[in-house]
Amino acid sequence: MTLSLINRLVGVVDDPADTGRIGARLQALGIDEDDIDVLLGSVGTVRLDSTGGTSWWRRVVRVTQFMTVDQSTEYQMLDAALRDGRAVMAVLIRDRPLKEPAVEVLRAEGAHLISFFGRILTEEITRWRGPELVRPAVLPGRVDPSA
Repeated sequence: MTLSLINRLVGVVDDPADTGRIGARLQALGIDEDDIDVLLGSVGTVRLDSTGGTSWWRRVVRVTQFMTVDQSTEYQMLDAALRDGRAVMAVLIRDRPLKEPAVEVLRAEGAHLISFFGRILTEEITRWRGPELVRPAVLPGRVDPSA
């Protein structure tokens, strides 16, 4: 089942072993354990579904996002991070006052490419840190020049 990023604070954690500690800190803020998703490896890439490969409708949504939404490339970067052995944490923010403390936890723990995916807008909080990764192609027939 794919994971919707709507109303989620999302960040890349370079060492997946750190996600347990980060999750515990987020829970200490009052965020429910069930609202914290940790994506890892190929299972994580399927749940993220950055290219829309799970269904024709998801593909239409991703292609449309790629052409019209300024943060659509973040899905590709999150996918590439998972393929590179990193973890992606997605935290459902049910109470807006918890957003800033949750951002501070992720920052303090070294997460990067942190964004908040709202219903309409995506707020970029921190940028990618580290070597550039090879992103998956979204558009059919697109050739990745770095490959």
